[in-house]
Amino acid sequence: MELNTRTLPIRLLAHGCLLLFCCICLLPMVLTLSVSLTEGAAIQRYGYALIPPSFSLDAYAFILDDMKTLIDGYRNSLLIVVFGTTLNLLVTSMVSYSLARRDFRFGKAISVYIFVTMIFSGGLVPTYILIVQYLGWKNMLIALIVPAFAAPFQIFLLRVFFQEVPQALTESAKIDGASDWRTYWSIALPLSRPALATLALMMTLSYWNETFNAMLFIDKSSLFPIQLVLKNIQSYVEMIRNVGFDPSGNLVDPSDVPTESIMYAMMVLTSLPVMFIFSFLQKYFVKGMTLGAVKG
Repeated sequence: MELNTRTLPIRLLAHGCLLLFCCICLLPMVLTLSVSLTEGAAIQRYGYALIPPSFSLDAYAFILDDMKTLIDGYRNSLLIVVFGTTLNLLVTSMVSYSLARRDFRFGKAISVYIFVTMIFSGGLVPTYILIVQYLGWKNMLIALIVPAFAAPFQIFLLRVFFQEVPQALTESAKIDGASDWRTYWSIALPLSRPALATLALMMTLSYWNETFNAMLFIDKSSLFPIQLVLKNIQSYVEMIRNVGFDPSGNLVDPSDVPTESIMYAMMVLTSLPVMFIFSFLQKYFVKGMTLGAVKG
């Protein structure tokens, strides 16, 4: 196919603008990585720079000093993400598929009930009492997984995609003797793969960044997710910088701790797994966010 010489300059200009925009979007990531690899004294003297004026791995060495705690944090977060996203996606898809069925008698009433929960919630105290006293999930990772099940926004979002499934397919499956479960599993889910990938990415980000509920329901350090582990490291660094003592009361010189580099190193350590997952789901994410936007 021959290129149109008249549109070639316009294409080159468009590609150049997109390339420039991509470089601008990458600047914060490059700066974060650069600061994390910069010596603390150099940051105090020269400020932030895209190219480290003085290369140093002290920030990563400080964070990786307690390797067991860090490995436990990653392990706990991965367990929360894998089991939480899988089970949450299963529950959400089943509820959404039921509400999307036109022959479901109580669909409108349940939809109103779910919508009300988007506006009014039980509150923090009843949630804590339910999780700790009635369910007995104190110091259990399940306390960080189950409360996020079947979020109303995700249910309504996925219901829209299930409604886009041609009704003729479900009716033909019913005529052929397929049960509701078989229709849901073999027809609705495969056709809604972009929507499921979109929700999976949202759930993954939510579970991976889980900190608040971990502070409420988890007391054992061996069960801390990675975000809470890094938050404790941040609190430790801020204490040293402001007071000059560690939690044990030992005198520590703040200049020996690369505080700024540690903050950015923690950003790198927490962002890399999410970026890796997003690289696989981004094509489904874009398609899933736009598929149900226009109805014919």
